[in-house]
Formats: sequence, structure tokens, C-alpha cells
Amino acid sequence: MNISRENPDELNAVIHIGFEPADYQPKVDAALLEYRKKARFDGFRPGKVPPSLVKKMYGKSIQADEVQHLLTDTLNNYIHENSLRILGEPLPNENSPEINWDTAESFEFIFDIALAPEINLNISSDEMITDYKISITPEMIDKQIEDYTRRFGSLQPTVAISEEDVVKGDLCELSDNDHQHEHEHDHAEENHHHPIHAHGTLIYIKTIGDEAIKNQFLGAAVGDKLVFNPNIAFPNETDRASLLKVTKDELSTIDTDFEFTIAEVSRFTPAEINQELFDKAFGEGEITSDEAFRSRIEEDLERQLMRDSRYKFHLDVRAKLMDETSVPLPEEFLKRWMLLTSKDESLTQEKLDADFPAFAIDLKWRMIKSKIIGDQKLEATDEEVREQAIWAAQSRYYQYGIYDAPVEQLFRLADVLLKNEEEKTRMADVILENKVIEYVRTVFGLAEQSISLEDFNLLMNENKK
Repeated sequence: MNISRENPDELNAVIHIGFEPADYQPKVDAALLEYRKKARFDGFRPGKVPPSLVKKMYGKSIQADEVQHLLTDTLNNYIHENSLRILGEPLPNENSPEINWDTAESFEFIFDIALAPEINLNISSDEMITDYKISITPEMIDKQIEDYTRRFGSLQPTVAISEEDVVKGDLCELSDNDHQHEHEHDHAEENHHHPIHAHGTLIYIKTIGDEAIKNQFLGAAVGDKLVFNPNIAFPNETDRASLLKVTKDELSTIDTDFEFTIAEVSRFTPAEINQELFDKAFGEGEITSDEAFRSRIEEDLERQLMRDSRYKFHLDVRAKLMDETSVPLPEEFLKRWMLLTSKDESLTQEKLDADFPAFAIDLKWRMIKSKIIGDQKLEATDEEVREQAIWAAQSRYYQYGIYDAPVEQLFRLADVLLKNEEEKTRMADVILENKVIEYVRTVFGLAEQSISLEDFNLLMNENKK
């Protein structure tokens, strides 16, 4: 067996592997012997087939299999024993000799590999990074209180219609002949689809897109019948389909007037700031005064804004490390590897060239993270992963507006998430990345800066560009 390596540059290497019969023949003979024990041929008892016949029938295919297995083991062992940190996977060299598996006795294989670059991090207390502290103002607390009163508000019956009201009624399509004489009805109906009747439909006056139609509603009352074209009143297809209770595909066939009979008018009324609101917002008896209500809201704002400022710090640390750390990549090899191994059959060289910069940025950041994780021996414990799963479960409930899910439900959902290995790995990656950021926080010089929420949001918008 012959193995050699040459390095065209610091990021690429070529491995040559050569096999002679002595390297693989013992494995081939052993495989033929095992196959003979199981082989069944007409005229021979099991296990009594002549070795020459088994070799003639299956020798070359078994030899090819054993050489391939030996090649895989040899290549992997060489990479491991020489502590080669590679990117992607080994690829056959374009100059590899062709192999005739039916006649060859000696074999030569050539592989290209990409070597991960050495990374030298420039992290010290001389490097300054801003740690923003978002200031909480009384106006921000007032806004949160207003949000709570609206969240727990209710619709109350009313008579006069205002722009903030919701009206309920029946919406019926007018056929082409509804404005013609009665004796023309039957003939016109033959050429028209079955009229749409949307019973109990709701219209939020503020969403009406046409001022003239909106004014019709503002001057109406319960029992009135209003005629309008939904295409004009609701230009948004999603709103219009919901209003008419049809699919979006059906909208293209509808361009007529409808008659809306007003059955109810409701006005949204914010909740009063009292014990009932406190109990709905934070649980029965948790808050018992206006002062405690404001104090609790301020605490919640502090936690929320601290998460936002930490996220900003996270982005800034990543950007600083990326800017100040040289991570050269073997781009030609990586593009070839991605093109050969991609499961996306539509991937072309042109699309790959366009997408590669984003891939390179992500790869560089992962390599920088791995460097810090390895140097500092960071790890995600099972307990930390479970805590992350519980937090992820709580976040999913929050998405559906459920802020008080029972602890047992959170634990059950967390257990479901942890059974998914891909999800579990993702959560461990989140923990490790956060630990990387926290480590950098202890090394970089920090410049704390108070900032208004408005100015902070402007900075975040800059990050998105």
C-alpha cells in the first residue's frame, strides 16, 4: 500500500493511494469463502460449490467491493491519523486514472481535499465594543398599559357607526338583472353563476379602502341595506376572499355589486384599568394596585429591552470578529464539492456563484465559533439543552397568544422537541453561540452607552441593510 500527499497551497491537498493484490486479496478470499458457504447453484449442495466456480461468477464484483471498502477505510484513517482538519469531503481528482474493474490488479486513486485554515483571533481588552442600555421612559410604560387595555378590551353594541366600529350582516351578490325589469330575471339568471350569499360576515370599517363606500357605512344604521362593489371596497385579495367567504381562485370571476344588510354594530371598548385587568394580564391577585401594575410593566420592559440589546451586542460581536479575523477559504474546491453533493437538482454553476458569498460568510462564522469553543472548552450540557427546549416551547405558545400555558404542557412540548435530533442539535448550537458571545464580552473592552428606544431601532435598521 502506498500513500502520499502533496500540498499545492495551504488550503488544498492531493492524496495518492495505491493498492497491490497483497493489500486486498486476503479480504477478497475471505469474502469468497463466506459467499461459498451461502451460495446455491443447481447440481451442488449448499456449501459444496467449487471455489473456482464461485470465483469465476463473483470474484471481480467482490474484489471491487473490497477494494472500495479498503479505500474508504484507508482514506479516513489517513485523515484522522494525520490530524487533517478538512472542509467538505474528499473528491476524486480530475486526473484520476480510469479503472477497469474486470482486468485491473493494481489500483491507483487520487483525491482532492480542502484544508481548514489556521485561525488567529484578535480579541483583547484593547478592542472596544459598545454595550447599549435602552432607557425606559414613562411614555413607554403608558404605551404598554394602553396595549394591555386594548388586548383585554371587548366589543360593545352601539347605534351610530364610527370608523373604529365593526358591523355584522348578510352580504348578497346582485345578479346582472337586479337593476332591470322583473320579466327579464329568468333569462339573465341562466347566464350567471349562482349568486354568493355570505351570512354573518364582519366588516371593520377602518379597513374599507374606498372613501365613498366608507362614508356609506358611516351614515348608516342597523337594518340599512348598502350596495357596493367589494373589488373597490377591499383591494386586498386576502381581505376580499375572507369577506365573501370564497377562495382566492374564485375572486377572478366576481366583479359585481353586493348588497349588505346591517344586522349589528359593535364598538371596540378598551378595558378599564382595574383589578379585573390586573388579574387577566398577570394572574389573579398577582397585582393589586396601579403602582404595582406600572412597576411590573417596567420590569417586563427591562427584560424585553435587555434581550434586544443583547441581540444587538451579539450582532456587533459577530461583525467585529468577522471583520478582524482572516479566514481564507478554498473557494474553487468548495464550489465543486457543493455542486457535486447538492440534493437540489436545479442548482447550476451560475446560481452557486451567486449564492456562494452568503455560504462563505456563514462558514467563516462557524469556523470562528468552533475555534473559540475548542480553545475555551465550551459545551452545552443536557440540563442547558432541556432549559432551551422549555424556552422554545414557551415561545411557540406565545406565537399563538397563549401567555399562561401550564408548566406540564411546556414540559411535554419540550420533550417532543428533544426527540427530534435535528431540533436538539440546533438548540445546542444556540447555547454554544450564546456562550461564545458571553466569553467575548469578558475579553473585549466594553463601552456602555445609554440610548433611547427610537435611536436603538435606527441602529437595528442599519444592521438589516
